[in-house]
Amino acid sequence: MEAFHRESCRRQHRVLGHYLAVHAWVRGLDCVVLVRSDLERFLGLKRFKSIRIGWLQEDLRPWFPHQTHYYRSGSPSSIHSLFLARVPMDTHLAPGTMTTDWRIARLAPAGPKTAKFVDAAYPWTIVSETDMVSQLALISSGLATPQQFKTKRKITSFAAAIRG
Repeated sequence: MEAFHRESCRRQHRVLGHYLAVHAWVRGLDCVVLVRSDLERFLGLKRFKSIRIGWLQEDLRPWFPHQTHYYRSGSPSSIHSLFLARVPMDTHLAPGTMTTDWRIARLAPAGPKTAKFVDAAYPWTIVSETDMVSQLALISSGLATPQQFKTKRKITSFAAAIRG
């Protein structure tokens, strides 16, 4: 049963990793930040055990080899944010306790371009796992481009996606 659960989580994490990578690329980001509410929505969880966070980081490493996590307290179940980068960024992150927005704002000027994944300027990022898979399938088959998903309207069908 444990192996089945791990493989199910791995598949879910890989879909998320690929989706995040495509949308980071479209936005010109080197680092995407997932806050707790993003993780809750994407993974369908309210509590995060340290083992699940470890699995998530391991499974996202092919897309984001540089990762830094922050917790609200010392408890591994209180994940606050996860910085996922394609380039090294540890030296650019400000030390100490602060909000995610403040940490992003305090990045060193030469640091990688970083933003929270869900942002008011990018409402198209708030999707279900089914939507992620659908968008990735349309993009990888050449029937849609990532830019087509940047609109505020929700693409609800195959025909709508190829019409643009």
